[in-house]
Amino acid sequence: MEPVDLSTLMRGLIETYPNLHADNAEICVEGELPLVLANEALVTQCFANLLGNAVKFVPVGRKPHVRIRAETRNGGTKVWIEDTGIGIPKQAQSLLFKMFQKLESKYEGTGIGLAIVRKVVERMEGTVGVESEEGQGRRFWVELPVAQVPEQTA
Repeated sequence: MEPVDLSTLMRGLIETYPNLHADNAEICVEGELPLVLANEALVTQCFANLLGNAVKFVPVGRKPHVRIRAETRNGGTKVWIEDTGIGIPKQAQSLLFKMFQKLESKYEGTGIGLAIVRKVVERMEGTVGVESEEGQGRRFWVELPVAQVPEQTA
């Protein structure tokens, strides 16, 4: 685990993945995202999956709108990926992070993306969760330790 700059990572994902480009989705990163203590490959996979889902699970014909923000306190950073998609019924949320759980059959996918997110976040000593209501979008969060930046000596 090493310090990972989430602002740089998110910009890279948005520039690299065609489904995240501005002509396909409106993605807003609020402010500067912090440095977190993480494995860069794992945290990249985590946020690629979450952003991919945020732009995929929207009603047909609607351009996805995604907001990324972070809040830091008590040595941890909670990164929020909020979308205006189809939402998730309360009774289905306990199944979300399990392998091969596909809640909506009309969208492509295998049902393993969120299970991978949970596994990689746990490997980095973090936690993941969701807040949602059917038809009201989704608010996924990932909490990771804040990276301690060494102080510069003069």
